[in-house]
Amino acid sequence: MARAQLRRYDIEDGQMDAFLVYWHKLIEQRQKFGFRVVFAYIDDTNNDLVWAVEHDGDFAAAEAEYVVSPERAAALIGAPQVMRGAKIGRATRVM
Repeated sequence: MARAQLRRYDIEDGQMDAFLVYWHKLIEQRQKFGFRVVFAYIDDTNNDLVWAVEHDGDFAAAEAEYVVSPERAAALIGAPQVMRGAKIGRATRVM
């Protein structure tokens, strides 16, 4: 069974396009660790990026491996510092 995380990133006004360029680089690296994006939306009212990511195996172990990986470190180089905050939690599909 796939395990999922729901992620909501609060981005500074006017900085979403710059953030998305960086975010796509991180997604490419996450995919190498078995993650897949289920959906991604911009909440235009609140200037948030809202997305869900799944993994079929041990999500926590894969996340721990990804977080310390050289691939992620390389993707973080030059990342825009435009995130005001984030909410990350486990998600359960209900529909």
